[in-house]
Amino acid sequence: MKFIANQPHRYIGTMVLALSLWTSQNACAQLTPLRIGTNAAASTESVLFSVAKEAGVLKQNQLDVEVIYIAGGTLSVQALMGKSLDFLGTGGTPFILAFLEVAPAKIIAGVHNRLPYALVAQRSIGTAAQLKGKKVGISRFGSTDDYALKVALAQFGLSAKDVVILQSGGPGTRLSALRAGSIDATVLTSGLAQIAVKGGNTLLVDFGDKDIDYQQVALIARDDLLKSQPDLVRRFSKSYLDAIRYYKSQREVSIKKTMALLKTNDREIAEFDYNLRARSLPDDGKPTMIGLQVALDDIAKDNPKAKALAVRQFVDLTYLP
Repeated sequence: MKFIANQPHRYIGTMVLALSLWTSQNACAQLTPLRIGTNAAASTESVLFSVAKEAGVLKQNQLDVEVIYIAGGTLSVQALMGKSLDFLGTGGTPFILAFLEVAPAKIIAGVHNRLPYALVAQRSIGTAAQLKGKKVGISRFGSTDDYALKVALAQFGLSAKDVVILQSGGPGTRLSALRAGSIDATVLTSGLAQIAVKGGNTLLVDFGDKDIDYQQVALIARDDLLKSQPDLVRRFSKSYLDAIRYYKSQREVSIKKTMALLKTNDREIAEFDYNLRARSLPDDGKPTMIGLQVALDDIAKDNPKAKALAVRQFVDLTYLP
């Protein structure tokens, strides 16, 4: 650049601008891209990371997190194992099942530590007894909502044998199927269940306000990533805790993001959903060991290998701040 003696201020200003642009571009270039899987487009982790990303919380830890929706815990665990994802937010049940099949991964944090599901049905079904022989939708066998359905049916003295269980896809797809009449009932997270009830469907049971310990969602990482990039995992874990604090302290921002992801203009539904999530998100980022044991005990009823497994074998909390 040619220096013009009688216009030093212009030269200095140009240099400052160039340096500023270089610094900004260099900072962006240093952001580490990460892909985290989720089993619902409006899941707790989807809302959490979306809010944190827009607020610049993730950038402060030099991370650029992309949330990828994959219907069903089983498929998403496969994506994690296939290295299409760096981290995964999924239920305790599908992860434990995968771990029993020697999936090399660990739970590194807890996301949703309560069972937030509700069982909703067609408006023509007013009692649980009327569910017998009816079609009930879940995402996949072995998923968290499969477990939630078993718990819900048990509330009425019923079992999976009393209904016809169909693998109907993710929560949004199941809600559409319920509205279309292709299934008679389904389990949905409480926010979506409220949308269904407002649309005329029957609420048979809601676990949202019962504070039942269960690992609805945990953060999972592969063993190879934990061993090869421990600093990155710690940075991600710190970002996660920062995101929780921001989500809980910025209620209005979080509610608006919830409305956007739930695709609803009904603020009451979004507030209900936010209150449930905020209560279930752990301030320290730790999973519920009680809830994981509940899931493990349930799996052990049908899988003998689970009887010899201890929760501590698939949980590693050393990466949390």
